[in-house]
Amino acid sequence: MGRPSNREERRRQILAAFAHVLADHGFAGATVAAIAQEAGVTAGLVHYHFESKAELLEALVAELVRGFRERVHDREGEGDALGAYGDAALALDERSDRTAARCWVGVFAEALRDPALFRRVRRLIDTELVAIQRRSGDRYDAQEAGAVLAFVVGSLVVGAFAPQKTAGFAAPGLRALLAGLDAA
Repeated sequence: MGRPSNREERRRQILAAFAHVLADHGFAGATVAAIAQEAGVTAGLVHYHFESKAELLEALVAELVRGFRERVHDREGEGDALGAYGDAALALDERSDRTAARCWVGVFAEALRDPALFRRVRRLIDTELVAIQRRSGDRYDAQEAGAVLAFVVGSLVVGAFAPQKTAGFAAPGLRALLAGLDAA
């Protein structure tokens, strides 16, 4: 009996390296050579596991969504469902994934250039709008859900460009927005 394959482990390693390079250098700067160096593997091994940067990006989006859903689930026992959603997206604590936050900004930017990714992100946004409405107990209409999602996405963008100046404002700001929407 042979040794178990490390294919999935290696793919995760390369994907994590891609996330770090994308977060630090954007999609254009996430060259296969840079990804390989970050992962400590050869460029050929990156190509063996991922046919293209587009495939890497597709896998990363799936991983970002999975990670976000996991963070939401971990926080659901702490309070209201919508608060858990907002904190999973924006709170800065030991459960935060700052690399993921910066990766989302890279994904959004690349989606403007890549029509297939644009469609994927668009479907994801539609899904998130419905999730926000559902998590609000259907108190929020589509426009209010859109305002919440716009706050989350905007906070990720501002945080990516000015992390030292904006650290810690987003989660409390979103809670205030939610309170205002609930009071209206």
